[in-house]
Amino acid sequence: MGTVTIKRPTSDLMDALRGISALVVAVVHAFQIFIIPYCGFWTYPHLLTSLLATYAIVAFFIVSGFMICISVLRHRTYGGFNSIGFAKARILRIYPPLIAAILITIAVYLIISGFGLHGAVSYRLGGELDVVRENAKLEWSAIPTTFLLWYGVVPCLPFAPCLPGEFMPGPLIMDGPLWTLSYEWWLYILAFLTARLWNGWRAAIPLALVILMLIYGRNLLFYRFGAIWFSGFVLGLFYVYGSLFSAKAGRWILYAMAALLVFAVVVIVGGSTQGRMLLDVLGRGQNLMVITGLVLTLYTGLMIRRFEVTNICLPKLLTGTAAFSYTIYVIHYPLLMLSYSFLHPLIHGKSWVVAALAAFGATVLITFLAERLSRIVENRSLLSRGFDDAVRRAGIA
Repeated sequence: MGTVTIKRPTSDLMDALRGISALVVAVVHAFQIFIIPYCGFWTYPHLLTSLLATYAIVAFFIVSGFMICISVLRHRTYGGFNSIGFAKARILRIYPPLIAAILITIAVYLIISGFGLHGAVSYRLGGELDVVRENAKLEWSAIPTTFLLWYGVVPCLPFAPCLPGEFMPGPLIMDGPLWTLSYEWWLYILAFLTARLWNGWRAAIPLALVILMLIYGRNLLFYRFGAIWFSGFVLGLFYVYGSLFSAKAGRWILYAMAALLVFAVVVIVGGSTQGRMLLDVLGRGQNLMVITGLVLTLYTGLMIRRFEVTNICLPKLLTGTAAFSYTIYVIHYPLLMLSYSFLHPLIHGKSWVVAALAAFGATVLITFLAERLSRIVENRSLLSRGFDDAVRRAGIA
């Protein structure tokens, strides 16, 4: 099945969703870093922007699940599954931007603390209602687990600076968006180990061990994002095997969307005893996030049908954002904190409009830097050649 392809309308849609979602998260964080001091936490501006960022991440996970499904099927061979090819693709996708993000975070911390910039001791100058970070702080002990993407998924090991029942430390607090990366990485691993079953049942042992670890950890947020990611994966299966384009598919998608929305209103939002019990166990906001994520997956299916039937192709301005989507997602936060170190003393005491303009300017500059950096860390052909050369020099292959 190595010939699995995506038609341009669907490819454009996925690229636009991925790129715009990453940009939305960056813009929201810029707004919060610069504007929260004026409005405070748990106000409408804070809550609405947080919801916007959350659902941008939900969209990102749907697209990720869809694209990983395509990648799994592309790496399926007549004799089984191309494990090395799939693993190489995933490593080169995640790790170059992650390494760049870790190095940038360390550099930002050293610049702020080494030069005694604003934020080295405190980001407060007086009069702020709240600040998203009290100061520039780097947890050196969390760097290894951030690099290995163990945080939030792998339960605390005996040698780690965490308590039994907790997870391995990380991510770095100065790069908060990295918290989703470990979830995505371990979903990749689950897909990889499951696909390796095509090569024989011996692969079931590591798969079972990972599943047991995830059950033991009981990270409900991981389960919820996993459900959203898996819905995107299933959407990919329907796309590849043509079921998405059958005569009845559109009608059944609408039925499913309606059923999920009714479930959300009656059970989750409603005041029934069962609804309250469910809310107590799972949490209102996160449940609605999962249900909304499933609805968005179904709606994405309808969009794919419409895009391919009418041959809609999106402009490069939208689809081009996918080329640097991972880079801007993982590097924007520490660079925004550095921008705040420079700009906050200059705009302190002025109106929130001035702060918003400062946030906008910082975001534009960071987006430009991310686009430039992505030409290296998201350049698949360049990275693949470098990876193959390194393997040959090491004598591994």
